[in-house]
Amino acid sequence: MQNMSKALIAEFIGTFGLIFFGGGAAAMVTTGHAGLLDAALANGLAVAIAIFVFGDISGGLVNPAITLGAAVAGKLPPARILPYIAAQIAGGIVAGLILGFIFAHDHSGTHVGPYGDLGATLINTKLTTLTGGFVLEMIGTFFLMSTVLHTAMSDRAGVMAPLAIGLTISISVMFFGGLTGASLNPARTIGPAVASGVYTHIWVYLVATPVGAIAAGLLYRVMRAGKTVPVAEAVGA
Repeated sequence: MQNMSKALIAEFIGTFGLIFFGGGAAAMVTTGHAGLLDAALANGLAVAIAIFVFGDISGGLVNPAITLGAAVAGKLPPARILPYIAAQIAGGIVAGLILGFIFAHDHSGTHVGPYGDLGATLINTKLTTLTGGFVLEMIGTFFLMSTVLHTAMSDRAGVMAPLAIGLTISISVMFFGGLTGASLNPARTIGPAVASGVYTHIWVYLVATPVGAIAAGLLYRVMRAGKTVPVAEAVGA
């Protein structure tokens, strides 16, 4: 129970950091005070740091889709799925709410101006379709989950694993950040959405990202069956 409590605190803090820095950077992009590269680095580095800091406590998953994919791949005990997801979503929402306090709002508490969406991930329907956005988020999450599984969760790449994972997020933001926000993470979408009240196309992210992660988890079981150690053993579960 003590190990679980520590793991949940780690997942909450790690996810909070991702949404606080990643979502905050995305909000700055909408004002022209930061560029897409800045948002890409902020999101990628936030995840890499979370893994470096909390990897030995909880795995540093900080993503409900990655949590599901890890469980499907046999790298996370089923009993941890719901608690992890709850902690991750809570961390994302709290970070979103704090961003709401930081950025401009009027006397009624309504967010105004270019910061209004607080870094919410939205489909840019001027450049792609909902189907296109779904495919991008699904494929991006598939590659993110594959990177997590074949590096950190396979005891490969050593201290470079967090960087490989973070860079996978960064290149996704560089490519389709302007099309979908490159969420790859339900918590990254839910946090700013709850804080800003912007739920446009949210279903795309809540469905596409788990689908991509689960597909990667299933493929992993086929490709590396019997060759790896469950992450639960690494964190002392």
